[in-house]
Amino acid sequence: MLAIDRWRNWRPSDEKFEGSPGCEPTKPTKPTSVSFVGSVLSAIPNFCVPDGPDHAAAAWREDFNRWRAERCIRREGREDWGGVGRLLVDFAEWCAAHDAAPATRRVFERLLFDVGAEVQNGLARGLVLKVDLEAVDP
Repeated sequence: MLAIDRWRNWRPSDEKFEGSPGCEPTKPTKPTSVSFVGSVLSAIPNFCVPDGPDHAAAAWREDFNRWRAERCIRREGREDWGGVGRLLVDFAEWCAAHDAAPATRRVFERLLFDVGAEVQNGLARGLVLKVDLEAVDP
């Protein structure tokens, strides 16, 4: 009953703090080293050319050229654009039919880059599947 009366009879005082307990907050530790060690500029990969060095795509170049000759068409003087995803799926299916391993998208884009097919927004300029072109222009 005494505790309840204490809360009922409480009145705010004019002082905000009656007395400080005398403890201070902990101070941050001093750093052991002030220097900065960051990445070396030469260690940053080059993303301008798909998949960096040319040797990554070399394993698929022969299969890619055979697939391109069999399944694709490049018409001079025309603005043909083929979907990179559609081309990649067709290339993967062709590889499976010829007992070859399919390439990753980055390697495939590098192969397209090497043959002069400009890749923008998921489309490859200048390279179209023959099947797709025949469906549009019989």
